[in-house]
Amino acid sequence: MTSVALAAEDPARRVLIVYNAAEPASEPLARYYAAHRNIPTNQICRVNVRNAETITRREYNEQIRDPLWKFLVAGGWLYELGGKAIECRIDCLALMYGMPLRIDADPTLKEVIPATMPQMLRRNEAAVDSELTLLPAGGSLLTGWVVNPNYNARILRLGATMLLVGRLDGATPAIARQLIDDAIATEQYGLLGRCYFDSRNIQEPGYKIGDEWLKTAAGLFRAAGYETELDERPELFPADYPLTDAAVYAGWYTGGVTGPFRRADFRFRRGAVAYHIHSGSAASVRTESAYWTGPLLAKGAAVSFGNVYEPYLAYTPHLDKFFKRLLDGATYLEAGWSSQPGLSWQTTFLGDPLYRPFAVPVDEQIRRLEHDHHPDREWAYLRQVNLLLTSGKTNAAVKLCQSQALTLTSPVLMEKLADLLPASEQVAGYEAALKIAGDSYRYFRIALKLATAYSANQKPKQALAVYEGLAATHPQGRNARLVLQKARDLAKLSGAPDQAEKFQKQLDAVVAAEMNEKKQ
Repeated sequence: MTSVALAAEDPARRVLIVYNAAEPASEPLARYYAAHRNIPTNQICRVNVRNAETITRREYNEQIRDPLWKFLVAGGWLYELGGKAIECRIDCLALMYGMPLRIDADPTLKEVIPATMPQMLRRNEAAVDSELTLLPAGGSLLTGWVVNPNYNARILRLGATMLLVGRLDGATPAIARQLIDDAIATEQYGLLGRCYFDSRNIQEPGYKIGDEWLKTAAGLFRAAGYETELDERPELFPADYPLTDAAVYAGWYTGGVTGPFRRADFRFRRGAVAYHIHSGSAASVRTESAYWTGPLLAKGAAVSFGNVYEPYLAYTPHLDKFFKRLLDGATYLEAGWSSQPGLSWQTTFLGDPLYRPFAVPVDEQIRRLEHDHHPDREWAYLRQVNLLLTSGKTNAAVKLCQSQALTLTSPVLMEKLADLLPASEQVAGYEAALKIAGDSYRYFRIALKLATAYSANQKPKQALAVYEGLAATHPQGRNARLVLQKARDLAKLSGAPDQAEKFQKQLDAVVAAEMNEKKQ
């Protein structure tokens, strides 16, 4: 089956839902998903396997793989010859909350391993999802990984060739259910918001490619009209970073969730796509605080993916290809598995398999949002403004931004308008945006821009007043250091040594407090 053929029929007809009878919440979730995606109820498969994230190879074979095969054959969805599928009418498996995540290494497994296989790949542990992609093929080598026949393919060949496998999972059954609701709700208008990419500016061979993926992805979203930020500093986004209205996040590289994603007040925009590159980012997904995949979903992301065991960077999803495919309108799993070079390996994809976050063109987004008087209109207009800028139509972009900023009383568009205005007019623009900023972190970002505009317009006293106000409301952390450094430097340039000394003392106190905290 090809993705072209998929588009010609209802893709729900080619989805098989799999739930675990050993987990009480699994079957209700399966039936909820079937009802909301119009998947026939005879395409719900029950297995009974130990309710644990990690299982043995034997448990996988006997309690997941074999029952699934029998179900497909008995239902007439799969026709076999010699233990391999010659035809399969199912393209996608949707695993429900309660399905095991990982297959543990089996030291008793005996296989003939090609002499050319690198020693580091001579392992047989794997993600359940990745192992199931090869269910129709049968008899694949379990040691190492198998070349993905659909890697970077323009047209996907599924069914008897391979399956797309994803899971509706997370720390709780409620989070797993929310993935369904958020995907369906977001598809109505398309995903909107800001995009954040956190690279490391790394030059080390073997790792540089990760930065290249992130930089390419950032360029793709800019070209698609999304307000996009690419951070190239070695450090990750700090906890108090003004990471607002996040619809897309991708970054690297630390083992446990950190930065803004640990703040109690942080939430992704509905339908968000979030991923952090790390060897064990999905070592467990039944957690809101450890690793990455589970916590990102707990903070409101609709999809996230990761690795259950060490995959090595080159054998993880290639983000440039993933985001390109997703932006072109593919489903989440089509984009995910076509960006993954190897199968029978370590990747797991969490989120609605049928989710298409970018299938709605911007003009259609605006039409639908306007028709429903939806508050997200401002984000669609921001996207259109950016597309006009990209095409060199600056005057039209400014005119549109100004008219919609006033019509909608939009802090999002007010901030963008100020960004576009001549330096002499930016003070008034940012002042207007600041009055309706709303979110405290958006306020912080706009206030910094306002202080810069004051300085550029020879108004150092007003700029220093802004910095003092921000220092008072942000007494510690990265934001405090940033504000105090800017205030100190401006005071020196303005011939105000007493003020510069005051800011320096405050800065020293912030740094000393951080050092003491690290020692404890």
